[in-house]
Amino acid sequence: MRKILHLIPTLEGGGAERQLSMLAVEQAKRGWDVHIALRRRGVHADLLRKGGVIIHQLGDFKGPHPTLISRARTLVARLDPNLLHTWLPQMDIIGGVLTLWDRLRWVLSERASKEAYHDRSLLTFLRCRLARHVSAVVANSGEGTEYWRHRLPLGTTVATIPNAVDVAAIRGTPQQACQILGSDCPVFLFVGRLAPQKAPEVFIQAFAKMAKVRTVSGLMIGQGPMFKEIQSSIQANGLDSSLRILPYQREWWGLLKSATALVSPSRFEGLPNVVLESMAAGCPLLVSDIRQHRSFLDEKSALFFPKDDPAALADALGRLMDDPQAARQRAARAYECATRFTVDVAADAYDGVYAAVLQESIS
Repeated sequence: MRKILHLIPTLEGGGAERQLSMLAVEQAKRGWDVHIALRRRGVHADLLRKGGVIIHQLGDFKGPHPTLISRARTLVARLDPNLLHTWLPQMDIIGGVLTLWDRLRWVLSERASKEAYHDRSLLTFLRCRLARHVSAVVANSGEGTEYWRHRLPLGTTVATIPNAVDVAAIRGTPQQACQILGSDCPVFLFVGRLAPQKAPEVFIQAFAKMAKVRTVSGLMIGQGPMFKEIQSSIQANGLDSSLRILPYQREWWGLLKSATALVSPSRFEGLPNVVLESMAAGCPLLVSDIRQHRSFLDEKSALFFPKDDPAALADALGRLMDDPQAARQRAARAYECATRFTVDVAADAYDGVYAAVLQESIS
């Protein structure tokens, strides 16, 4: 039986965590002996356990901590996996160190694009240097693929595998009411990490502008380093009664069926899970006009606004509310697009990358 060990920091509510959870369960169905090693569990742990995936906790240490590296190496020696697959920078660095020591067949996942690494930090430098020993890189977007093609030795496999979306599960999720001010009040959703990349402050500024002239309500679902700043901004703009923050919940999809629209004001992305899941639910979309959104959406499937422009977003909110029929038509077009991003298609593509890596190691 083929054995694979995935390394990921946690199983909490992020896009990489969701993608790995779906992929790992599918891999177990296909006969892989699937293991996941991590710092701590999260909302996806039960799904994985029920799917036959074995979870190993290494200890909750930040960064490339020596204890994490030591425990991961001990686990690798015990399991002797055919493949090591790492997710997110912390585990990419640890996977690279293990590969230097033990000559593993290592696959690295890229979940973002070059904008995520503009800081030129020591960890970013270290990740890139270690990745020169990788067997393959899999990016979820063309932007991520290009990032690595210019940084790896000629001939290294760099593949693009778009994120998967569980359309059937999303469509089958019962509708969940998300009204705050009343059943007839439009409700706008922001779902994602409260971090600069996602531009949550742009959503709040636009929402505040709209709330001055129309009765609207909103929900922000997520956690992150900007949480306190976002809380303070909500209070400073007098939005306490109309805009709320909720912690991430795995089955938030039911809210999409009663929301007026989902708003994604991100400054950059890989291939955003939240947007794909909203498409699958048939929820209208307002998205920032960035390359990553344009790679799978157009004016027939979403309403675009310039990034970092709260006034333009407020105007887009008004236009969407004024023409609900057009919003429904765009949502229907987006749903058709989402049906192409299945778990089966993604798993087939990963199997192809793995087969090439394993074949290369034999030859």
